[in-house]
Amino acid sequence: MSMENSETTPSETSEMVEQGVRKLDWIMPRLPVLNMLREEFEREKPLEGLTIGMCLHVEPKTAGLLRVLQTGGAKVAVTGSPGTTKDDVAIALANTGISVYGCSRDKRTEHLENIRDVLRHQPQLLVDNGADLTATLIEEFSANGVIGGTEETTSGANRLRSELRGRVSFPVIVINDSPLKRIVENEHGVGQTTVEGFMRVTNLMVPGKRFVVVGYGHCGRGIAKALKHFGGRVTVVEIDPMRALEAAMLGIEVKELEDTLTWGEAFITVTGQSGVLTVEHMMKMSNGAILANAGHFSTEIDLSGLKNIAKAEERLVDGIDKFMLPNGNEIFLLAEGEMINLAGGNGNPAETMDMGFALQALAIKRIAQDHVALDEGAQPVPHEINQRVAKLMLNSIFDY
Repeated sequence: MSMENSETTPSETSEMVEQGVRKLDWIMPRLPVLNMLREEFEREKPLEGLTIGMCLHVEPKTAGLLRVLQTGGAKVAVTGSPGTTKDDVAIALANTGISVYGCSRDKRTEHLENIRDVLRHQPQLLVDNGADLTATLIEEFSANGVIGGTEETTSGANRLRSELRGRVSFPVIVINDSPLKRIVENEHGVGQTTVEGFMRVTNLMVPGKRFVVVGYGHCGRGIAKALKHFGGRVTVVEIDPMRALEAAMLGIEVKELEDTLTWGEAFITVTGQSGVLTVEHMMKMSNGAILANAGHFSTEIDLSGLKNIAKAEERLVDGIDKFMLPNGNEIFLLAEGEMINLAGGNGNPAETMDMGFALQALAIKRIAQDHVALDEGAQPVPHEINQRVAKLMLNSIFDY
């Protein structure tokens, strides 16, 4: 559903636009790298005549990237991910000439239709988040005319290199392959905001609580370190022995998932894979266990299985659902299994997204100018783009 056709009254829409604009007014001056790139894109117009189809979280910081691309000459159509769209920001962006699809209430079915709406604009460039745009393009549309794209996430990169391998006929620069994104955004940004989202939704404190972090990639590392910093008792589950060793060398306990089920009070999945927490795992958890997901897709937790076996389900407050299991235990699910840092909070800090979206903008510019010279399929961010963004961020934050 287009935001222009959202189910709000004119007065509600006007109020939401004003609220969205105020959020943008706060965040835009705090994206110095993107603001500098916007001046560059305005001078050069590297995207003149191109249409960009996007699937990114529609929230204030994303607007910074959208404005850069729009200033560079592109027409932009965008949708978000389930549970993460900020409706006031979406409506405010729609008032600036950007085609925005979807709202915060959308589930997976609506999300896929929003993806189709974006692709009906026949974009030449894709900015993807979880590879939904790319997969739907290949399965339901034609890739003719698409010159390239970017992919934001680990989950999307995994899909490009597995189920979509050999089927993508254009270059896709994987932003998540950048060491900058892995360190600055994934570790520091996701780590901080996942803990913030947990505390905001539950109104619980972290000290002394027993957390199981399932997955110790860069995001999992950041979450585990942030929880420890706040006084949480943390155990990590990681199948890669090198990552597991890294956690152990930092003094973080590492166990098999089966060995954490009765110990853990809160479980946070962050693997980029589906089916990580199964119904069988949930049946072995202690009464009152809390489940949260920080990975891109809610399928990291077997939600359909949980709903199927639950004797009762109840929405307690916004962001907390209670499930009564057949064994009499209760389990609590946060933010419907969507990304807890976004669905339960405001997402990553502005500074980390300024860096990440600068990578996006320059990668899109590179594809627009040099797509013929690039290989088909997934590939890392060019070294010179990483170097340039690192220097810009050092200057903007640390006056280096």
